[in-house]
Amino acid sequence: MITKTLSYAALAERLKCTLEAARSLVTGEVATLKERIESLQAELANLEATAARHRADYERERDRADRLVTELLKATANTTMELAAKLEAEIGALRFAADHGGDGCALSGHADHGGDGCALSGHARRTFARPELRSDVGAREQGRGAPRCRVPS
Repeated sequence: MITKTLSYAALAERLKCTLEAARSLVTGEVATLKERIESLQAELANLEATAARHRADYERERDRADRLVTELLKATANTTMELAAKLEAEIGALRFAADHGGDGCALSGHADHGGDGCALSGHARRTFARPELRSDVGAREQGRGAPRCRVPS
């Protein structure tokens, strides 16, 4: 950008106006520019304050989300461990019943399922009661014995 410096007299001659009019014009432009600069600085300060508030909101919400995810992971882990323990108990009951020729109810007298004395879930009881659904039936018929399931602990 090329900048030319003109005296008031040269400016007045170029604009074809009086010296006072040129001086007034420059003073007015300088004042307008100073006002504009002050206005922009005030707007910048407001925007910086808004940005700081948004940043604080963002960090607060990020921390909140982190806490929620942590709670969710803990709840999921607890639920998974409870389910694994329940399934291990059902597998143990099925194995006990299969090894001892039971009717699929390893814990007689236990009333977890409607007072019928069976500690197995409905699905496990149906599966045990219907030999065609059991995976160990075909293996036993072929002389290989009952397969053993491994549940990770």
